[in-house]
Amino acid sequence: MKDIVQVKLDNEMDLILAHKRTMKLCELTGFSLIIQTSIATAVSEISRCAIDHGNNAVLFLGIETVSGKKFLKALIRDNSDFTIKCTEACSYAKRLVDEIEITRSAKEIQIILKQQISFAGTLSDAKIESFIDYFRKEAPLSPYDELRRKNLLLQDLAEKLRESENDYRILTDSLPLMMFSVNNRGLINYSNKWLQHFLGMIPKELNSSSWKSLLHPDDAVSFGRELVIALQKQIQLTGKYRFREQSTGDFLWHLISVIPLKNDSGIVQRWIGFIVDIDAEVQAEQTRKDNQQLKEMQKRLFENQEELQQKIVELNRSNYELEQFAHLASHDLQEPLRKLFFYSDVIKKRYSQSIDQSGIMMLNNMTLAAGRMKELINDLLSYSQLQQQKLLFESVDLNEIMEDIIREMDLIIKEKSAIIEVSNLPGITGNSLRLRQLFMNLISNALKYSKQDVSPEIIVTGRPVDDTVVITVHDNGIGFEEEFKEKIFGLFERLHTRDKFPGTGIGLSICKRIAELHHGSISARSIPNEYSIFEVILPLEQEAPAITNAM
Repeated sequence: MKDIVQVKLDNEMDLILAHKRTMKLCELTGFSLIIQTSIATAVSEISRCAIDHGNNAVLFLGIETVSGKKFLKALIRDNSDFTIKCTEACSYAKRLVDEIEITRSAKEIQIILKQQISFAGTLSDAKIESFIDYFRKEAPLSPYDELRRKNLLLQDLAEKLRESENDYRILTDSLPLMMFSVNNRGLINYSNKWLQHFLGMIPKELNSSSWKSLLHPDDAVSFGRELVIALQKQIQLTGKYRFREQSTGDFLWHLISVIPLKNDSGIVQRWIGFIVDIDAEVQAEQTRKDNQQLKEMQKRLFENQEELQQKIVELNRSNYELEQFAHLASHDLQEPLRKLFFYSDVIKKRYSQSIDQSGIMMLNNMTLAAGRMKELINDLLSYSQLQQQKLLFESVDLNEIMEDIIREMDLIIKEKSAIIEVSNLPGITGNSLRLRQLFMNLISNALKYSKQDVSPEIIVTGRPVDDTVVITVHDNGIGFEEEFKEKIFGLFERLHTRDKFPGTGIGLSICKRIAELHHGSISARSIPNEYSIFEVILPLEQEAPAITNAM
């Protein structure tokens, strides 16, 4: 059916409108006055029932074409079946028109009244459109008709607006981005489902404080600053920021744009915001940068490898020279020293009667100097051997090593009235000879650097820590300043003159090297004139024999 005019059936005034417009449409389609009256009466009877007993009835008047024939058609639609209470009216209406059809469904009832148009050939599509235009421009029949017409127009506009809003929401919800709208007071009055789903909440206002919890802490300050500038200058805000995803708590990179919408006078009416996920693009860009940095690092690595190869060549040469020195120290340098000791003794024995006291003093000084030279050569030889030899590991009882050390140093211990206490130490995997050398040096130093007129007290303890043992050697000696705790392990480093404390300054360097060869470490701390504590950390088990870096 081609709808021409419709009437909302609410009250008696609507019944009058329904009758008059039915009469007018019958007149336009060429019916005689008698038939016009019959059709209008039938329509009025059914319309009266709809008004009295219906719920939300509407009358539609139009023209329908069936098999080349044209019919004037009146359709009354309602949400409830009012015909149950109007059987007499329906029977009366059937006698006035050609055909009445009643259809019922769960949602509504439709009553259709039809009357065939005798002169259908004269009703072209253009003619029917003119009927529609007539009723659209028809002057109101009464003030009520005018109000009713405007009300219907408003209802139609409202329905179209609801449909438009629904279409807009469907559209914004289907787009893969977050959208929101802000009025000119800064309040968010619309947001699509993506914003709620991603953020877990909709901020009430477009300001830095309401959005602070949604942004990465490092981005919140810059976002607030840019937002203030955009709102003050009424310009578009565009920036990349990390927003927190509600479901995972992760911060993902997004591009946010807030655009001011202005009227013809340039006044901002509202703002439209878009938030687009660009995390994958940012990550890809970061990956490209990382790859570029990686290439640069690889280039530097190759350069460093070349330099390393050169250093290895130099190290090999140095190690060879060190081997030559070790050979020289163990053979060639030792021989002249033995001769110095021998001839010094011969001179003192044969010519002691003819040499004055100053000569004897010179010979003694020469012997002492040769002795210091011998001690230095032996220490250098010992250190060089640590640099070159392979170090094989075996089960070692640290208690036995400590007993051997105390037994060997028995004479000096008695001379100084020293007290040495050793707690029960665990067995470890290591090189017995070198571990003995390490702790011999530590005990020897504790005795050497003791206070005058104070009996040395040396306490050796061990405690397991995870897969290691921590061994401490605590003494009550002269100690040293804390600033020298790293320096004392350097080669030839001395904190005192040879006149006060003899030695070469290599002993602690040897201790450090032995600890490193056992995959351990050594450290020291002290308070001057109170104590010194040396702490050695060694693994309880070694996975494989330790081999020095000899080339």
